[in-house]
Amino acid sequence: MAKRKISESSDDIINIVVKDQHNVQLFFTMKKDLPVRKVLVAFCKRRQVDYRTVTFLLDGSRVPLGKTPAELGMENYAEVEVMSTMSGGGYLWS
Repeated sequence: MAKRKISESSDDIINIVVKDQHNVQLFFTMKKDLPVRKVLVAFCKRRQVDYRTVTFLLDGSRVPLGKTPAELGMENYAEVEVMSTMSGGGYLWS
């Protein structure tokens, strides 16, 4: 059985740049109708980081992992920043 190549228009595809705190950038290509979770989890696997211990930011706002690039209004080569989650930081009374 011959494999059929599915041609997709460039309107259905988006390129995303994922960048961490150490300026490590990885480029991903994905469909606009898939959740961004897939790309962000793939980034964390490559960097050997648990995706639950980081925060993903798009234009300074947290990225809801269940949303698609189309729902988030992402443009081609949108940059998602990955920041380590910090806990604590409260004031200690002496």
